[in-house]
Amino acid sequence: MRLAVIVHRYSEDVAGGAEKLARGFAEAAAQRGWAIEVWTTCARSHYAWENVFPAGAIEINRVLVRRFPVTHWDHFYRAQLEFRLNLLGTLPFDEQLAWLETGAHSAPLYQHIRAHASEFDALIVLPYAMPLAHYAAWCAPNRAIVLPCLHDEPYAYLQITRLLMENARGVIFNSPEERALALCKLKIQPRRFAVMGAGVELPTLDLPRDASRRDLVYVGRLEHGKNTHLLYHYVQRYFESGGDIRLIVLGDGPVRPPAHPAFEYRGFVSEADKARACAAALAICQPSVNESFSFTIMEAWASHRPVLVHHDCAVTQAQVRRCDGGLWFRDYEEFVGALEWLARYPERANRMGRNGAEFVRANFTWDVVLNRFARIFAEWQNSNGEAMRA
Repeated sequence: MRLAVIVHRYSEDVAGGAEKLARGFAEAAAQRGWAIEVWTTCARSHYAWENVFPAGAIEINRVLVRRFPVTHWDHFYRAQLEFRLNLLGTLPFDEQLAWLETGAHSAPLYQHIRAHASEFDALIVLPYAMPLAHYAAWCAPNRAIVLPCLHDEPYAYLQITRLLMENARGVIFNSPEERALALCKLKIQPRRFAVMGAGVELPTLDLPRDASRRDLVYVGRLEHGKNTHLLYHYVQRYFESGGDIRLIVLGDGPVRPPAHPAFEYRGFVSEADKARACAAALAICQPSVNESFSFTIMEAWASHRPVLVHHDCAVTQAQVRRCDGGLWFRDYEEFVGALEWLARYPERANRMGRNGAEFVRANFTWDVVLNRFARIFAEWQNSNGEAMRA
């Protein structure tokens, strides 16, 4: 199988769920012996879009990565369109096209896709919220398999999103809830679709099991879209009311925790340090309400710890329910109640963590996920063009 993964950023030190999905898929495919390349930009930051990495080919963990410079980004007009989109919930179609055009683009990348797409069995393109993914998929729609990483947000309701997903060769979702959002709520009709999920590396470290269990851990991008500001507010309020808790923050982004004794900010850390922090925690909190999968909760379970998720995120709450791997909260009172329940009943909390670990091992290792992808791809190859479910 010969595949190319197309993603806007690619590096071991880049945080983000879509970027992690692209990197994990590519490295697992390379280890399996599939012919895999990654086509990406020279950018490190999706805020500045500066060409930090040199253009050209480089091998990273056995994956051939081809980087192309960002050649266009209209920051000011795009910011105006983003403001209107978030205010109104939609945009006229001409402004939707302008929203696409003003995003970060790489003309050399698109030229490369048009020149070489036919040499590959499929192009794996992600995520839908990046205009670069739209342009990349439209360069070779009959080769493009879109992994949208779809959220219930204004971008999802745009006509350009429907056109992307209905004209690609196929769409692969990260969860049944993401599929339901696309097919049932948004009424998108892809030519082919399937649910695959994503893979998680299981820790091989001797992880601690006798920690004091007073730490809550957050892992991921530090952004308003991830609801980190709400988590900071809840933790600080609980701490100042006498609660025995501290939030360990792992990740990077503009919304860092306050300078306050309730928080310990460690920034971007190695996979080993992240696994140790998770394993020593009372629980790992994922407060986001916009997720299509969530590596955070899978990694928490891989470290045998329960998770605490927001009630309003259909994806993460459903994952927790499927394996009885944690709790969820709607507001501050439920957040505090969940923390105190986990601290009061450590054996039940540990059982939740073990449930999650079993769930991950059975469904979300990269070996399991790549087997699923191979089956989906084979079924699609054998289909004659009609809507194909897998």
